[in-house]
Amino acid sequence: MIERLRLALARIGLPAWFVMIDLLWIAKVDVLAIDARHYQRAASAWLAGANPFTVLEATTPYLSGPHTLLFYAPTSLIPLPLAVAFWMALGAAASVWLVRRLGLPLWWVLFPPLAHSIWNGNPQTIALALLVLGGPLAAAVAVGLKLYTGLALAVRPRDAIVTGLLLMVTLPFVPWQLYLGQGAAAAEHLATAWNGSAWRVPFLIPPTLLGLWVLRRKGAEWFAVGALWPATQFYYVAMALPALVKRPMAAAALALPMPLMTPIVVIAVAVVQVVRQRNTRSTHADARAVSIEI
Repeated sequence: MIERLRLALARIGLPAWFVMIDLLWIAKVDVLAIDARHYQRAASAWLAGANPFTVLEATTPYLSGPHTLLFYAPTSLIPLPLAVAFWMALGAAASVWLVRRLGLPLWWVLFPPLAHSIWNGNPQTIALALLVLGGPLAAAVAVGLKLYTGLALAVRPRDAIVTGLLLMVTLPFVPWQLYLGQGAAAAEHLATAWNGSAWRVPFLIPPTLLGLWVLRRKGAEWFAVGALWPATQFYYVAMALPALVKRPMAAAALALPMPLMTPIVVIAVAVVQVVRQRNTRSTHADARAVSIEI
């Protein structure tokens, strides 16, 4: 019975849960393609000699890392609607490839943090796919697109070194001084961001770090961004997808657009992991004792 309930959750309940949250919270017409348009306009402004970090979409300035502009520079040569359509299509294709590469059913594209990124046209979907693809070059492109994805390289030192070198080589070509000069705008953004990580309630940082240490061989690198990066957006939680392949309950929890959910899930999964390890050791100890008695 328990196994049947688990299968029902994984095959029916979870996709229905994803769809409900997507329809209620993600599919907002006013934010469709907002990031693809914002990033492209910022890159076009940069190429035209203007400050890309003053480019507004609604009331939000462009605040992504300066290396991101390099990837949007080529598509500045085509009309903005075509460039936006290109990045939207590429993000959707990367998401489909990602869920299939992870061995997940196609409906996992509806995982709300991932769907949020697709809907907004944010390049995080592409960066995450590249990290899962693996290899130093793919990792370097991923981190160039979205700097915070570099946390996933904590367990891949070779990729981290190559990424660092490539970022340094391209540093003279990107507007780092302008980026650093936007301190006030960045501070205002951090103060008003969704902020779903442990930084929202700093006393959660130590147990979250401990939880990530416990899970260091169980997907901690994928949880790290949503759990610890300051001032996260909801779509950052999609970074955890590779660690959720066999964790439907954790996926159901992380589908909720609620701040602090990722650090709470990390702590909970770590506790379960510790309990399982202790039970396994106890079982092995009992088996050895019985063997000796016999």
